[in-house]
Amino acid sequence: MYKINEMLLRLFHVSAASLFWYTAWYDQNFINVPFPNEKYAQYALKGRVTFLTFWCLVLQTLYFTVSVLNDYIGTNVDNPKQNFILRSIKDKLFILAFPVALYVTSFFWGIYAIDKELIFPDWIAKLIPSWVNHTMHSLVLLFIVLELIINYRRYPSRSVGYSIVVCFNFIYTFWFHCVYYQTGVWVYPIYGVLNWPARIGLQLASTTLALGFYVLGEKLNEFVWTKVDKQKVKSK
Repeated sequence: MYKINEMLLRLFHVSAASLFWYTAWYDQNFINVPFPNEKYAQYALKGRVTFLTFWCLVLQTLYFTVSVLNDYIGTNVDNPKQNFILRSIKDKLFILAFPVALYVTSFFWGIYAIDKELIFPDWIAKLIPSWVNHTMHSLVLLFIVLELIINYRRYPSRSVGYSIVVCFNFIYTFWFHCVYYQTGVWVYPIYGVLNWPARIGLQLASTTLALGFYVLGEKLNEFVWTKVDKQKVKSK
């Protein structure tokens, strides 16, 4: 049985939200990473808004914060009879939070395994505590996977889900291209060694992978909660 009692669910959501809020606060107050050039100083939150990792952290923080609010003034009933706006927002946030966390974690640790210097060189590792790195690149996925297992949510139609993922991908892609045109420096150095056809190809592949991660989340959700429903039927 995957469902846990309401008190433990609330404790899990509060713990996750608190950790992510604290990590963002700690990052802004105690971590100073040199900018690629002086123009990066114009961007908010120490320039962190240029990185997908930080967008992911904000998304997970928002999701678990909404989850806490939903625990107290919304509902976690599998199929509520009335529409709760917090529950609806929470479910919509999940379908984006899962693929983004999987994308960030898999790419970071995948590149790290191939060549650590490409993604987390020693000079950066000395500036960022290990627990902050793991919160941003490991726990974001661990917590959202645990959430999938222990708390039911409704997935929308495939067209709605795809639209949300593609829209998010487009907004971030547009944003980091704006950063390049404003600063002359790519947020991700790999774009600097590619020509435009290769960049477009990379972005299309990235979007396709993100959609694949969305489908994976949908299928895992269906597998976990269909199994629970069958167990409920047998117990009657």
